[in-house]
Amino acid sequence: MNESKTFIFESYNYSKTYYDIHEDGITYRPDSDEKFNLAWEDIEYIEDRSGDRVVICSYDTKEVPISYSTIEFPIFLKTICLQLSRFRKDNFRPQKFTLQLQYLFQLSIAVLLLVLSLIISISFSNVLFFSFLTLSIPLVIFFQRQPISLTVDEDSLIFHHVSKETAIKYNEILSIDFEVSDNDYGRTLCIVINLKNKKKITIKKFDDLIVFFIMLQIKLNENIKVC
Repeated sequence: MNESKTFIFESYNYSKTYYDIHEDGITYRPDSDEKFNLAWEDIEYIEDRSGDRVVICSYDTKEVPISYSTIEFPIFLKTICLQLSRFRKDNFRPQKFTLQLQYLFQLSIAVLLLVLSLIISISFSNVLFFSFLTLSIPLVIFFQRQPISLTVDEDSLIFHHVSKETAIKYNEILSIDFEVSDNDYGRTLCIVINLKNKKKITIKKFDDLIVFFIMLQIKLNENIKVC
């Protein structure tokens, strides 16, 4: 990164926070507080506070909050993670990432309710049973496609499903991006994996999603150098 870039967040009371991204790190400039610089090597981790913001935490306990509502937030977060992937390339190790426990619990409850509905409907009528069975098909397809864990390995990204595993080689991945999805329950940070065959895979509701992005980007950087 040769040129600095500034991202802006404007709160409901019209106060603004400026974030300057440059070669050495981040300059945090809020209207309502004192500004300070945070070097890349001082960043300990980035935590996603789901539905609201991410927080950059430093080794000396300084925190830089970044709201999802920051202008160009996905690009902003990706820019930070790209810098960290270059700075921390020697820290790579194969890692496994699992679904958030709360989301996994919700999926388990949905499966249990589906099974109970099918069992109970049998005792009432075949018509009711087949109605529930038809309604369950989309859910079954969703559960089959939903990975329960991901592994960033030395050679590929591995998707662990209930009944199978699939792997994507790093040379099949074109790029990765952040995205914030909105629904009736709030906002969720996602990662979109863009494949060279023009397909897209959306990753969400996983623990340590930002660490996942950085680890995956480290391997993509290595693959670019090899190519």
